[in-house]
Amino acid sequence: MPQAYSKIYVHTIFSTKYRLPLIHPSMEEALYGFLRTLFLAQGCFVVEIGGTFDHIHIIHTLPRTKSIAEVLEAVKSLCTKGMKSEGVFSQGFCWQDGYACFSVDYRKQNKLIAYVRNQKQHHYGDDYSKIVKMTFEQEYKTILDVFDCDYESKYLFPTEK
Repeated sequence: MPQAYSKIYVHTIFSTKYRLPLIHPSMEEALYGFLRTLFLAQGCFVVEIGGTFDHIHIIHTLPRTKSIAEVLEAVKSLCTKGMKSEGVFSQGFCWQDGYACFSVDYRKQNKLIAYVRNQKQHHYGDDYSKIVKMTFEQEYKTILDVFDCDYESKYLFPTEK
């Protein structure tokens, strides 16, 4: 077979450093647009992006020529630098090391797209200014458990020293 074909969809999750609430709703449009551009530059098509003050979820494709580690290292690094230079992020902003990525059945992704799109509702209910319904830490552990990922809780969520 002289050609190579692939269709790989991934659900990626990562947070701000120490899960600080640094992603204000007023910056989401610029942030999500910039992330789409960065993923596209890596050969990935973004299906959906959603998040809250301290983390984001992205459904995207993965090109057959790059690893998820290569893609995310480039995207997270360039995102931080670019958003700081544009004045969208403060100089102290950065993403947490690490991420979670899970394969997605593209034929059944509508439910996941709605989940990602409705992150604010999922975490805060009807009032985004009120107390958290579900923390990022709770959601992240639940997702890791659903996918049977082995982890040690003490290493999941680093804190400032």
